[in-house]
Amino acid sequence: MKHFLIFAGTTEGRELTEFFATQKDILVTVCTATEYGGELMPLHPSVTVISKRLDEEEMVDLMKEKHFDRVYDATHPYAVIVSQNVKAAAKKVGLTYHRIVRPVQEFESMENVVFVSSMKEAVAYLKTTNGNILCTTGSKELAALCGIPDYRERVFARIIPNPEMVAHCYELGFQGKHLICMQGPFSEELNVALIHQFGIKYLLTKDSGKAGGFLEKVESAEKTGTKLVIIGRPVEEEGERLEDVIKNYSQA
Repeated sequence: MKHFLIFAGTTEGRELTEFFATQKDILVTVCTATEYGGELMPLHPSVTVISKRLDEEEMVDLMKEKHFDRVYDATHPYAVIVSQNVKAAAKKVGLTYHRIVRPVQEFESMENVVFVSSMKEAVAYLKTTNGNILCTTGSKELAALCGIPDYRERVFARIIPNPEMVAHCYELGFQGKHLICMQGPFSEELNVALIHQFGIKYLLTKDSGKAGGFLEKVESAEKTGTKLVIIGRPVEEEGERLEDVIKNYSQA
């Protein structure tokens, strides 16, 4: 019986866990940073879920304790520090490390797009603008948007329906209709509806790839004439696509 360790938190992490759960010769331990993320994982006798943020040393301890056969890093492409920790921990214990990557979404150039390298740069740009902003980058970096004048009136934050995150957003001043709690990814139609509902002029997003609903954001912005502000990925990664991992294992 093989035992795989998966660091999840993305659609790919959930789908990879679901795939391995159907294999008769595999046990899976999947780690998510939050309890909410753990709840999205499949309920299966061969799947154990650990819902807790682990630092590098805690990852090492877990890998030593369970004697895994390999580790899959299916964390978000913007979770750079987490990926670095997983890779370093796997190296320390001599465990085979596999990085699941999302291909960068390619699309035809649009005049109505602004590319920035960080949230700080995005905020600097948005300070020079007028009009409502739909933020789809998640809750972790929302504090930076508080630097925008009248952010309580201008910014509409879309986050996952996690109670801790909601409480954090309330503390920052994102309340009422300015806090949209929904589980994605989202269709183009829903994005368009939100843009119209809240009179959005700027859509702030990360390049989260196909699995993260990025293309639907691009299409909805183009369809509505909304300015798309894209925060580029922090690093260019090498790794394996989810579909290739599943295909190769199925054919092995």
